[in-house]
This record gives sequence, C-alpha cells and structure tokens, in this order.
Amino acid sequence: MAEHSATLSSDGLDDLLSGSAAEKRSLAKWYATAKLALARNRPLTTATSPHPGRHHTEELASAELDALRSVGAFKGHVLVSADNDPLIRSQAQYMALLEESLSAAEAAKLLRVDVSRVRQRLRERSLFGLEYEGTWRLPRFQFERRLVIPGLAQILKALPPDLFPLDVVDWFLLPDPELQSDRDVSPLSPREWLLSGRAIETVARLARDLTRG
Repeated sequence: MAEHSATLSSDGLDDLLSGSAAEKRSLAKWYATAKLALARNRPLTTATSPHPGRHHTEELASAELDALRSVGAFKGHVLVSADNDPLIRSQAQYMALLEESLSAAEAAKLLRVDVSRVRQRLRERSLFGLEYEGTWRLPRFQFERRLVIPGLAQILKALPPDLFPLDVVDWFLLPDPELQSDRDVSPLSPREWLLSGRAIETVARLARDLTRG
C-alpha cells in the first residue's frame, strides 16, 4: 500500500466547516499550538492556546489550512462552541499529531531501511503508529536524528495497547517524578531518560504500572 502525506488544495474556508466562527478560531488556535509543541517534542497537555488575537482561522496560511483539511479537520460539524472546550482541543491536537507525524515511507527514509521493515515493526509494536485512512502515521517523539530512541520496543510492549494516541505521546514527553536522580535538577520525561542512556527497565516498570492500573 502506498504511503503518502495527504494534502488537498482548496478555494476557501467557508465551505469547510458549518460551525460558528468561534469554533473555527478555537480549532485553529489549538491546532497551531499543538503543532508547535509536537515539533519541539513538548507534551500536549502543558501546551496552552496562543493569544486569542493571534492565529484566527481566517489568518492561517494556506499551507496550514491544507494541513487541517488533509487530516479531516473540516469534514463534520464541531458540536461544541466554547473557545477552550476540551473536545475541540483534543480534536485539534489529534489532527496536529497526524499532520506532524511521518508516513511509513518517510520513516523508512529517515531510518535508512525498506518501508516493509517499518510496517513489520509497526505490527510487532517496536514502532508506534496511528493508522489513518489506510496509511500509517508515526509520531516524531520516537526518533532522534536518524535513530529510534533506545528501548522503544521494550517500552511500547509494556504500555497498555489500548491507550489513546494523544496519551501515548504525552506519556513519553511529560516529566515523571520517578525519573529523577540526584544529579538532575528536575524530573525527566521517559523520552529524555531513554535518550540519556539510563536504565530502560526503569521506564518499562512505569509503563507496566499503567497496565496494572
């Protein structure tokens, strides 16, 4: 199956969403904020929406609008209208995650392997991916330079398999009080801990604790 980054052209915004202007603004603001957090490997739950006066939907660049459309942003009516409603925020974050993630072909190029190897690793849960409209999207938190972060396969197999993708991303990126040694000024995230070369089992234990919970 061919892997690609879906992008769609469009003639305007008015035909995209039947909701109110406030809904459009809220979706666009949270989407822009989530994309920025993901690009920097920062947790989504601590990302706050930009200033209300910035990044209104009508001010978004055409590339950002195409990105929103490519992941289904405007296919249906958003049922809530509050600017900071968690449902709108989660929708926007999920769309940003799809947009910021790599396709299987892009991940294969990054890792210098055949795309069939990437798909195999997705099946065996040694890479984390989201299946969207018949293609795979692989969030960037699991890669560093041209490598997979140490211990990823072990950690993914210890995590509950039914975790929502946004929760998986945040779990890897949020600092954990259990991941701090005497030499650390503050707790590390699982991703930071693994990249520092410390014990993989420490993070695997935290993942298993989620399963037991």
